[in-house]
Amino acid sequence: MKIVYLGVTLGMLAACQSTSNIVPASVAPPPGPTTTTTTSTPTSSPSVSSTSTPDSVDRVAFAGLLNDSRLANGAGAVSFDARLANAAQGHADDMLANNFMGHTGSDGSSAGDRITAAGYNWRTYGENVARGQESEEEVMTAWTNSPGHHANNVNPNFEDFGIAKAGSGNSTRWVLLLGSEF
Repeated sequence: MKIVYLGVTLGMLAACQSTSNIVPASVAPPPGPTTTTTTSTPTSSPSVSSTSTPDSVDRVAFAGLLNDSRLANGAGAVSFDARLANAAQGHADDMLANNFMGHTGSDGSSAGDRITAAGYNWRTYGENVARGQESEEEVMTAWTNSPGHHANNVNPNFEDFGIAKAGSGNSTRWVLLLGSEF
């Protein structure tokens, strides 16, 4: 059963009504991310290729930034998951191709729909999107400086992540998916 915690989601969306181009979302079935705890322990950064093109993300560099923030805030490290990255990339490409920003895809899909379609059997997930940042460092800084996004980044219930980028310059679209499976 997929349940949207409207209070949490609306609170995070309200945090994005500034002039920034970043939008967080967090969805979780009961008991929700604020009522459960995790006993995961910090792990090293995932071993994935760090090659980067203008439309791609240096996943190793981003994992280091994300996990440094998580560890500094008492959350365990997350590991790269290709399924989440594929779902994120599809949404980033969709937002760029159809010139929009948001959590609902041009086909009406939610982040949960896209994650499920990618084969990730989620029990909880969060999605951050952004536009205009040109590097992993810039987008991580923007998300860290936004309370709703930062809450997703350091949520101790998340174990995996996928990051994607589409476009360049002011048209750049970023999608970060965080989740945990059953």
